[in-house]
Amino acid sequence: MCLDEDAGEFFNVGVLFTHDEQVEVRMLDNFDRLQCLFDGRIDFDELFRTLHEIEVAILHNGPELLDELGSTIRLGAPLYASGFSAKEVLDEFFADVVTLGRPKRRAREVAFHYQSTLKLRNSIFNFMKQRMHAQATRIIQRSRYELTVGSGHRLEIDIPLMSAVASGSIVSGWYKNPLVVKNNLLQASADLNLIRSNTERDQAVISILVPDRESGLTSKEYEKLVEITRKQLERIRAMGIEIIEASSALELAELTIDWWSNCCI
Repeated sequence: MCLDEDAGEFFNVGVLFTHDEQVEVRMLDNFDRLQCLFDGRIDFDELFRTLHEIEVAILHNGPELLDELGSTIRLGAPLYASGFSAKEVLDEFFADVVTLGRPKRRAREVAFHYQSTLKLRNSIFNFMKQRMHAQATRIIQRSRYELTVGSGHRLEIDIPLMSAVASGSIVSGWYKNPLVVKNNLLQASADLNLIRSNTERDQAVISILVPDRESGLTSKEYEKLVEITRKQLERIRAMGIEIIEASSALELAELTIDWWSNCCI
């Protein structure tokens, strides 16, 4: 990514790995070294959102990607990679080529790795299929839902889980930047409220993955993230939307499955 168009210099800000028609992505989420290079010339909240949007676009488009994703965003030459898991490959290459992400000297060994909403959803979908079988297939929505509102206009909204009486969203709160988590929750609650207002699906729920103190965040980062997340969750509960939260994908999947099993019986 070119962070300074006047200089025209490109920096490695992420790694993607394609395998079996799937794409795995890991993007830069530590800006300590960038702050040393650019001081106040970069809006780091805006950069975090941009990197997040790039990842979402890559995951949506799949392995068939153009060499250039924009005038300041391009893919490097592809390399061969192998390993026991996609995560292992990503971690190894990320450490080698994304030098901006290397921790400063004496930094903690346990690094925080964000978890994207799309990956979290796919994990929970797989658990639901294993436990709920055909019932899961009826609930899981693989494409965006087309909603007709009172004015007759049609809107495409992101509702990953839906039955005849309920709608639900799955959100990752496992990001270092609280603004991304807040925006994800705002979007999810807005979409669910649209469904509640324009259909007979009165029940709504958000399943959210939240970091714990062992996630690799510093105490300051963790406290700031928790404070903003809690405030947002309280507002959402006040709207009448239920909240399911857990600090592991497996626990969140089990709680989500229990909720939907009870709702749809």
